[in-house]
Amino acid sequence: MRHLLHIGLFLLLSASSLFAGEYADAFLLASQHPQVQSLGYSAVATRIGSGHALNNPAGFAGSGRQHQLSMVYQQFTGLSSNIGAEGTYLLGDSYVLGVTLIHSAVDGLYSRPNLSSLSPIDRRDSVLALSNTSGAIIDYREDGAFLTLAREFEFEINLGWKFFKIPCHMPIGVSAKYIDKILVDNRGLGFGIDMGSQLFFNLEDMSKVLTHTEFGLGLFLSDILNTPVYWTTEHQDAIKRVLVKGFSVTQNIPKYGSQITFSTSTQMRYVGVRQYGIGIQVKDAIFLRGGYDGYTPSLGLGIGLKKFIIDYSFSQHELANMQKIGINYHF
Repeated sequence: MRHLLHIGLFLLLSASSLFAGEYADAFLLASQHPQVQSLGYSAVATRIGSGHALNNPAGFAGSGRQHQLSMVYQQFTGLSSNIGAEGTYLLGDSYVLGVTLIHSAVDGLYSRPNLSSLSPIDRRDSVLALSNTSGAIIDYREDGAFLTLAREFEFEINLGWKFFKIPCHMPIGVSAKYIDKILVDNRGLGFGIDMGSQLFFNLEDMSKVLTHTEFGLGLFLSDILNTPVYWTTEHQDAIKRVLVKGFSVTQNIPKYGSQITFSTSTQMRYVGVRQYGIGIQVKDAIFLRGGYDGYTPSLGLGIGLKKFIIDYSFSQHELANMQKIGINYHF
């Protein structure tokens, strides 16, 4: 998220002179589901309920065999706001179709005049004067649409009669995405492909101590083809390919109908940064989450109400606080 903060500051200071390549897909990344944000963005190898398109498209197949609709609102105080919707539809007994729509916008930025010929003092005064005028407002928005096809495979690894068997579940998902951006008077369109996989397994045969323990591995390769973005200015950008990998351990506690999940992930986008998260679920009614994205901590709370789950997350950044609320409906 450090990249997003730098981008936001740059937008606030000099939005009228930006080219698309300066910020790539950062505002779409800010649209992650509150479940993912509250886990410090470390959820690539975990079973989460929503937000799969940006976290790991394989999650559509691994989140349960049921139809689902999710709505998310996010506010990055004083900078941007995001609205997202995600739907899951079962295709027969094997495949899951996922549709994700995201809208991100920056509001209330004044267009700055050309200040290059002014002295430092006059430049300062001209910028301050914008707050007392009704000058032109910069128009910025970024929309994304994802269409995902996912499937979960079940198999068993047999290590031979002297050893043990390992039952495995492996969801795999592929997303085609469309990106539409407007910055001031310029418009950019992009098309890309994302792919993700997860592997969940149990080592009960190795030790009875691990009977209720599930291990998870996750890989997410976004923008496989270095997603090109074509602008009306005849400028072309490429959203660079990024690999995210992660690991999770989930300890189920049947006696109390609860489970605890520890997760961690690393990604190419932020060199040398590791993300961590912990989630506690109590009887499908209460979900407590915490995480660290490598720069700042985050917290989250989920409340289950029959077929509804309401999620909230909060994290504090250098520029502003980020708050998200999501509503998931299962049917």
